[in-house]
Amino acid sequence: MAIKYYLQPNPITPDPNDQSARVLSNKVHDTDSIAREMLKRGSTITEADIRAVLNVFFTVVCDEVADGNSVNLPLVNIRAGVTGVFTNITDSFDASRHIKKAKLTPGIDLVRKMNEAKVEKINVPTAAPALIAFTDVNSQTNNSILTPGGIGQLVGEELKFNPANPLEGIFFIATDGTVTPAPIVASRTEGKLVFSIPVLPAGDYTLEVRKGYGTTNIVVRSGALQDTLHVN
Repeated sequence: MAIKYYLQPNPITPDPNDQSARVLSNKVHDTDSIAREMLKRGSTITEADIRAVLNVFFTVVCDEVADGNSVNLPLVNIRAGVTGVFTNITDSFDASRHIKKAKLTPGIDLVRKMNEAKVEKINVPTAAPALIAFTDVNSQTNNSILTPGGIGQLVGEELKFNPANPLEGIFFIATDGTVTPAPIVASRTEGKLVFSIPVLPAGDYTLEVRKGYGTTNIVVRSGALQDTLHVN
């Protein structure tokens, strides 16, 4: 699969004809999906074992960097950093003016893979909701489980819709075509939605966000999560 990109006006350079590339993710992975991908590549341990090892790995790496140590991995190099202006040589860290942060650079294996990667230019996509990752807060799972009556969190782009328009919103679509809207939306931003999950019967569902574009002749466009969600 190629790295898909399209061109848009470059806001930095002075030439109005200059363009910059924006990359669209083919898919977004989390720990669970990475564990499944590892199994596809012939791992002899279980998915639960892989997740457990990865979680310990993440904890150790975070602890080491937070302790001021550098971590150099084939995937990424990480070290601690401090940003902000110090007024003179005797000045010290002040949380109101300075920030502690992790500084990352790609590791040697990732650099090699990116050098080998293929790219594909695409047309500028029509603006529409892009659903990247859904979290079922009650079960603390991503892109898999739905807890009826629980809390859901959705991360993506172009997510903020107009709740006054009944054609817009968050919808759960069953395999038989039944559409059920999210009854309560607690938070709406372009990048994240927090909402209550409706009381749904057992089965598989597609999560969809519908958003209106325009001021007079409003056009409603939709975006769906790639992964199917399941109510046990």
